Amino acid sequence: GNYKFNGVTPALVIWNLLQRYTKENDLVVDPMCGSGTTIDVANELKRKVIGYDISPTRPDIIKNDARKIPLQDNTVDFVFIDSPYSDNIKYSIELACIGKISCEKREFYDELEKVAKEIHRILKPGKVMSWVIADQWIKKKFTATGFLLWERLIKYFEPIDLVCLTRKNQTSNTPIWHERARQYNFYLRGFKYLFIMRKQ
Repeated sequence: GNYKFNGVTPALVIWNLLQRYTKENDLVVDPMCGSGTTIDVANELKRKVIGYDISPTRPDIIKNDARKIPLQDNTVDFVFIDSPYSDNIKYSIELACIGKISCEKREFYDELEKVAKEIHRILKPGKVMSWVIADQWIKKKFTATGFLLWERLIKYFEPIDLVCLTRKNQTSNTPIWHERARQYNFYLRGFKYLFIMRKQ
């Protein structure tokens, strides 16, 4: 992947997941592949891998909308996804990009649920998927994006674990942001959720 890419996933997170929940030659899919970190890690660990994105950043990422994954049912061994958290970052110029929808709207979760249904469809029974998401605090309003997505995911998957991923080198970890947090009474968001779930 590219560390300059907005929303890049730390490679070590994916490495740990693939070490725990896959073996060599298993098929790994990332339906929102971004800068391709999942592809890089899976290749290093000798996993088969398919990376999709609505706005591909390199030739080995296939252009596709995650709400309709072009794979047969029950064919995938592991899915990793680090989806948009809201409309706070410009992920793509594509009009259909879920990252253009505010997490304050029900539509955001409806569209992510369509992705969850597709992940459930392509995963083999008993296999695992992992989803990265973060909450939002903007303009004095908190949105529990992670918990709202969790409510949708548990319709389709059995929870295995919920991990908090700390964010290093945050732009908010500066004196000016510390002062703003005190002045406007909000917490600096230094983590993302990592949901680990199994298809029954």
